[in-house]
Amino acid sequence: MRLSKLAQAVQPFIAAVALVATASVLVFAIYFTWLDLAWIAFLSGVLFAGFIAVVSRATRAEYALIDGAAKLAVAESKLSQQVERSDKLDAMLAAANMELHYADGMLPVMIAYVDAEGIYRYHNSAFRRWLDLPSARIDGHPMRDALGPVVYAGIEPAVLRVLAGEPVRYVRSQKMASGAIVRVHVQLLPVLAAGGKLDGFYAVITDITSMHAGAAIGPAATGSSPALPPTPAQIAIGAQAQFNSSIAQVVTGMPDARERILSAIERNEFVLYCQHIVPIEASAQGPRHHEILIRLREEEEKLIPPGAFFPLVEEAGLLQQLDRWVITNLLQWVARHHGSSGNHERDIFFINIAAETLRDVDFPDHVAHQLHKRTCPGSILCFEIAESDVVAHRGDVDAFVRAVRSTGCKIALSGFGRNRASIQVLKELPVDFLKIDGSIVLQATRDPVSMGKLVAINRLATSIGIATVAEMVEDDATIASLRKIKVLYGQGFGLSRPQPLSGPD
Repeated sequence: MRLSKLAQAVQPFIAAVALVATASVLVFAIYFTWLDLAWIAFLSGVLFAGFIAVVSRATRAEYALIDGAAKLAVAESKLSQQVERSDKLDAMLAAANMELHYADGMLPVMIAYVDAEGIYRYHNSAFRRWLDLPSARIDGHPMRDALGPVVYAGIEPAVLRVLAGEPVRYVRSQKMASGAIVRVHVQLLPVLAAGGKLDGFYAVITDITSMHAGAAIGPAATGSSPALPPTPAQIAIGAQAQFNSSIAQVVTGMPDARERILSAIERNEFVLYCQHIVPIEASAQGPRHHEILIRLREEEEKLIPPGAFFPLVEEAGLLQQLDRWVITNLLQWVARHHGSSGNHERDIFFINIAAETLRDVDFPDHVAHQLHKRTCPGSILCFEIAESDVVAHRGDVDAFVRAVRSTGCKIALSGFGRNRASIQVLKELPVDFLKIDGSIVLQATRDPVSMGKLVAINRLATSIGIATVAEMVEDDATIASLRKIKVLYGQGFGLSRPQPLSGPD
């Protein structure tokens, strides 16, 4: 290859030298022919032929050069047209992006989308302003990198829970780079694909600092006094109400969330699902355990997960009605499938109870009435109370537990181990099952501290005769660890996925 390139490079010089040498020889030969006309004519013809050959070669090269230049010009013209079309397309995309950016900037809350790997894939301008970071530092970056290790450590348990498919809501105070302390309400809503696989989650963050600033919010001024301008708290509450209304209209298809939820309850448009709570320890004998879940059926049989409609139910003040619907329809299902076969005792159904239902003094009577109506024993129901609700509404919880236990129902304490008040709660509240918080279970195989908590909680519960259930069990390594420390039951996608409540197995 190198020799070929070298030959091509020196070929013009060799041709020129050969031509000069030939011309010299011919001129010398003509001189020694003593001006013989025949020889002069012959040699002159040879010399002219050589000159024509060189000129022809140069002409062909020039023609090739001209032809190449013409083809290059055509190619440049086509490229210019493509660039022009590309510029037009870029202009159209830029215009669309400007419109999207304008709409994006109008949202009163901070929104971000995180994929199943914990990487930001979308955020709106309010979220970017809140973090005070450029887009390039957010999109495509893991949450830990974008937020920083200190902030991420504070929210990691909530992130792990939503990545396990559980909707999460909490209020958090955050110190910003400016030194200001802000208070935010955070909703983490899982996004499920077909088959229940988690695609990622949305983070919806509302700044509620103004709502806790001590501003008085009362009725509008009356009489002749001039109306006062709205306070920051009133503006924030109005924005939040408008945002909730927008969510209601998108999710339910109706501007009035209360009307839509009431309609769904009356028309039985909710669907009961269940997730099996699976025995892990060999000594876990007895009835089968199932957690009752709920979905909202929409058009074309589409099912909306609870993370999307529960905030609307709460906003509409209908959590108590929905809990009553669950009890009524579950016991109807039990009576229809078990009937008088005497098989009631082979199942226990765990039902999450909202804080509003804990304060409903008539709810235990509703449970007792439905049990009697369906001739079902109370022992098939286990009411699951969040540890945070026990701490916040202790008096209501004590009264609720006494009332439902009198009907034979069982009690489970969920989210145990999340705070320091856990041990005292366990000592004072009579419970049958202890559900160990999923944030501890998820990290147990990677974090010695979490494993230590898990072992201690299981030993404490076992020592006082309470059955343990590990939440958010996701993989075989966790199952092996739970079996090793003798946790009785496990619940999570690694053991059983939610499925429609159907007939007997």
